[in-house]
Amino acid sequence: MNSAKKIIKNQGVSTERKDKKQEPVVSIKNKVLLAIGLLIMVVLVGGVCYVQLRPRPVLKVEGKNASGSTVTNTVNYKEAMYDICSTENQYNSMESLYTQFYGSSYWEAQNLDSSGRNGSQLAKKEIMKTLKQREILYMEATKANMTLSDDEKSKVSEDVKTFRDGLTSTQKKLSGLDEKTVTKVLEKQALADKYKEKVIADLGIDEEALKATVKKEDYRQYTLQYYTITKNKVDKDGNEVTDDDGNKTKKSDEELKKAKSDMEALRKKAAAAEDFSKNVITDSNNDSKDDTTGISYATEDLIETDTDFMSEDARKTVKAMKNDQISDVIETNDAFYVVKMVNNNDPKAYDEQCKTVVEEEKESQFNTKYKDDIKPNYTATAQSFWKSRVKIGYITYDDSEEE
Repeated sequence: MNSAKKIIKNQGVSTERKDKKQEPVVSIKNKVLLAIGLLIMVVLVGGVCYVQLRPRPVLKVEGKNASGSTVTNTVNYKEAMYDICSTENQYNSMESLYTQFYGSSYWEAQNLDSSGRNGSQLAKKEIMKTLKQREILYMEATKANMTLSDDEKSKVSEDVKTFRDGLTSTQKKLSGLDEKTVTKVLEKQALADKYKEKVIADLGIDEEALKATVKKEDYRQYTLQYYTITKNKVDKDGNEVTDDDGNKTKKSDEELKKAKSDMEALRKKAAAAEDFSKNVITDSNNDSKDDTTGISYATEDLIETDTDFMSEDARKTVKAMKNDQISDVIETNDAFYVVKMVNNNDPKAYDEQCKTVVEEEKESQFNTKYKDDIKPNYTATAQSFWKSRVKIGYITYDDSEEE
C-alpha cells in the first residue's frame, strides 16, 4: 500500500524525469540536421560567390626579372574593366553616327579589317594589345627599379577622379570600376608610360631636324571670326533644303536681296561694336544664330593650304586683311560673309604640325624598338576566359543613361 502510494505520489516526478531523458535525444538530432543544413547552405553560397567573385585571368605575361629569374604577371578580368569601359564609352557615344554610316551599331559592323572582324572583335583585339603592352612595359619598369614620384601619383589620382566622374552611378558600382582598381590600373599605366619615355629619350631623336621638314608657309594660320548666312533655303530647324536629287535649293531673288541687306546692316553694327563676337545678333537660345534673320556666328582657323572654306577668290580677299580689320560683305556662290581678322599670322597651326611630326616619329621609332628588342623577351598569352567569354560592346553599358 505504501509502495502504491509512493508510486502515485511520485508519478509526476517519474514522468518528468523520463521526459527529460528523451528530450536530449530529439534535440541533438535536430541540431545535427540543422548543422548539416547550414553547412550545405554555406557550401552552396560559398560556391556561388566563388564562381561570381573569383579572379578570372584574361592575360598572363612571363619574363625575366632583374636577377634573371622567371616571373609571371597575371592580369584579371577586373583589371581589364577600365579599358573595356573606356572603349565601350567611346564607341557607344557615337552610336547614331555608326548606325548611319554602317547601317548597324559599330559592334555589329562587319569586315572592319583584313581578317573580317566585326566591330566587337576588332575592339577586343585592340584592348588585348593594350593590356599586353602595358604589362610588358610595367614589368620592364619594375626590372629597372623605376617608381612613380608623389607628383606622378597625384596626377594619377586626378585622372582617376576625371574618369570616374564621367561614369554613371550604375557603372561606378561595377566590379573593376571602383576607385581602388582604377587607381591600380592607371598607376601601372603611368609607370609603363614613364619607361616608354625613357626608351624614347635613349633613341636620340633629332627633334629640330624633324621640325625643319615642316614648311612654315604651308601652315600659316589666319584666325578668323565671322558672320554668315546661306543662299540656300533652310527648314524650320535651320538645315539646308535639298530636292529629290539631293541638290540644294536656292532662295528666291527677293530672299537673297533681303539676306544681303541684313548682312550689310549687321556689318555696320559689328564694326561699331566693342566686341565683334557679342551683342551683334539676337540669340535667345544660344545657338549662335540670330532669332530673326538666321545670320550665324562662327570662328575659323584658316590654314594657308585649306581649300574647303569659302571660295578661292573670297579666301584671297580674307588673307589680304590686316589684324582687327572687318571686311565688307563678302559674297560667294553659297553664302554671304562678314569677317574679322583676329590674327593673320598665327603660329598655332605651324607649332601643332611640328609637334605632330615629332610625336609621330617618336611613336614610330618606339614601336620598332618595342617590336624588335622588348616584346621578344616576354611571352604574353590571352587566357581562355578572355577568348571564349568576353564580348565587347555592352559589358559596361548603362541602359538608364540612354533613357
